[in-house]
Amino acid sequence: MNLGMETETVEHKKSTSEMREGMESIASILNKHGRDTLYFGVRNDGEVIGQDVSEKTLRDVSQAVGNRIEPRIFPQIERLVTDDGKAYVRVEFSGFETPYSCEGRYRIRSADENVPMSRAKLQEMMRDAENRSNPWDGRSSGRTVADVNEDLLRRYFERGVEARRITFEYVSARQTLSRLGLLCDDGTLTNAAWVCFTDRPQVGLRMGVLADSNRVDIRDNQQVSGSLFALVEAAETYILNNTRRAFVIDGSSMHRREVPEIPAAAVREALMNAFCHRRYEDLGAVQVDIFWDKVDIYSPGRFPLGLAPEDYLSGEEATSKPRNPLIAATLFRSNDIEAYGTGLQRIRNACAERGAPVRILQKKDSVHVVFTRQEGVAASAETLPETAGVVPQSAGIRRK
Repeated sequence: MNLGMETETVEHKKSTSEMREGMESIASILNKHGRDTLYFGVRNDGEVIGQDVSEKTLRDVSQAVGNRIEPRIFPQIERLVTDDGKAYVRVEFSGFETPYSCEGRYRIRSADENVPMSRAKLQEMMRDAENRSNPWDGRSSGRTVADVNEDLLRRYFERGVEARRITFEYVSARQTLSRLGLLCDDGTLTNAAWVCFTDRPQVGLRMGVLADSNRVDIRDNQQVSGSLFALVEAAETYILNNTRRAFVIDGSSMHRREVPEIPAAAVREALMNAFCHRRYEDLGAVQVDIFWDKVDIYSPGRFPLGLAPEDYLSGEEATSKPRNPLIAATLFRSNDIEAYGTGLQRIRNACAERGAPVRILQKKDSVHVVFTRQEGVAASAETLPETAGVVPQSAGIRRK
C-alpha cells in the first residue's frame, strides 16, 4: 500500500524510533500550515512498511507530542492496518497558536524539510501571538478625543442609527466613543478609533495607473492619508475615474445612468475588507494598482493560519476571524461590513451578476482582490461579453 510522497503538509517516518524527527515535523508543519498529518511505519516514498503498534506505542506518541511541542496540542492518534496486515500510525494534528517549538527549537516547513526559522520570521510570529491575545486595534493610540474629526464621527453615528445597529443618542464625541468601546481606560483613543475617526498623518493608501505588470511605466502615482472612511472614498473615486463607465439610456424615460466597468458594490466591499483586515503594525499601505486589463486591490497581512480565500468563497468557513476585531465591530455598526465572513462571497456574486471575473488570492505577505477589466476579458475570450442591462452604443451608450 502506498500513501503517496511526502509533501509540505504530510510527513512519513519509518518507525517510532524516529520520534524526535517526527515531533520536529509536526511543529514545522504547524508553523507553516496549521494542520495536517504524520505517519509512522511509512517510507519517504509513501510505501507502508509497517511496525509493531501496541497501546503503549500510541501512548508513547501522545506523550512525545505533549512533552516536546509547545504550545500544547491535542492530536488524533490511531492505529491503522493495510489489507495485507501491516500496522502503522496516523497522527492528525492542528493548532493555530504559532509559533510552535519542538524541545525549544523553532523550525518551519519548506517542501518536505524542516528548516530553522529565521529571526525575522520568529519575531513576526511572536507579534502575531501577542495580537491574538491583545489585538493591536484595542490598544491605546496615545491620542486623545481632541484628535477626533467630530463631523466624521457624527456621519458615522447617523449611518449606525439608520442601520439600527446604534440605539443610543449622540451627546458628545467622548460619550459616543466610550459607548462604542473605542476609548481606553485612561481616556485615550484606541487604535481603532484613531484609524477610523482621526485625520491620520501617515500615508495609508497608495494608488497608481500602470502600463504593464512590470510596474516600470507608471502613468500616475498618488499617496493619500486620512481616516479609514476617507481612504475608502478616495480609492473608490480613483478607481471610478481611471476605469470605464457606460452611460445607459433608459428607453422608456430617457434618463441616463452610469454603469461602472467593475461593480461599485464589489469595489467598496474589497476596499472595506482591505482596511478592516490589514496588518496595521506594518509600514506598508493598502494599494490600488490599475492596469489595462485588471484592477488589483491589496493590503498587508494574510488570512488566518490554516485558512485560505477558497475556504470563505466555498462557504466551508463561515466564521469571521478578524485580525482587528474592534475595527470590524465598528464598521459593522455603521453597516459598512457584515460580521459573518461573507465579504468575499458578496464580491464574487456582485461580479458574477455583471460577468466581471474576479480573483481573490494571497501572496507572501498580502491579500489581493483582482478585478478583470473589459480589456482583460476581451484578451482572453477575443470578444467582449454581453453585459446585462447595457444597450448597444447606437442606442445611446457613451464610453468614458
